[in-house]
Amino acid sequence: MTYYRAGKFHDDGVTQNIAAPSFRFGAGIFETILFNGSSLCFFNQHLSRMETSLEKLGFVVPQLDYAEIAMEVLAKNGLTDAVSRVNIFALIDENEAVDPVITAAPYTYDPQKCFRLCTVTDSVQHPLLGHKTMNYMYNWLQRRSAIQKGYDDAVLLSRDNLITETTTAALLFGDGEGFCLPGGKMRLPSIALETARSILPIYDCSVRSYSVGNFRYAYVLNSLVGMRPVTAINGTMFMPDERSCKAVTDKIWGR
Repeated sequence: MTYYRAGKFHDDGVTQNIAAPSFRFGAGIFETILFNGSSLCFFNQHLSRMETSLEKLGFVVPQLDYAEIAMEVLAKNGLTDAVSRVNIFALIDENEAVDPVITAAPYTYDPQKCFRLCTVTDSVQHPLLGHKTMNYMYNWLQRRSAIQKGYDDAVLLSRDNLITETTTAALLFGDGEGFCLPGGKMRLPSIALETARSILPIYDCSVRSYSVGNFRYAYVLNSLVGMRPVTAINGTMFMPDERSCKAVTDKIWGR
């Protein structure tokens, strides 16, 4: 795999300085961008989210032509005609400078997949959940636990059993007329969700884990899967709504 770092393209593994906060504490911000075989989908929005998070957390963003570099990484990996995922890892080095690493890899997906979710065993509330940090240990463990139980992902909860999102995607609920978005300020800003807002009548709401049965439909959204139906959260079942999912996914994927 060829990747970009510090002004050069490399073919070896990414090395880490053990004194760097990125190694010691998982300090950094990352973005995952879909390359649909011809263009980087919503690249500027992903870059803006990364830069906003870094600036809010007190770091200076390196001025690079990230899109051009990403396309070069795709080319060097033979992926210019293939659906792929591009990652930007904004590592924090030992001097607290941002050290971007840009990678690309093939991406395969199941366009018919429906998701089954379970709620997490313990709620969590922290301002860092509003940023896509590289220290994703809590989310990773919760998703790992959900998969071990036979689910696809875990639904995160804040205090009072309020639903925010899943460990990897935004959540949306539907009643046949409108679309209810839970989570408020505790939710990671979602580029896929903002795309859905341009198509669907989405309103903000509060949803507790024990009230999901009030809805007919549920959905997950992120930049890689697009928008897909959720058919179950714990023991509550939902109808799949493929029509809404296709309309939003086509726009997220630039089709």
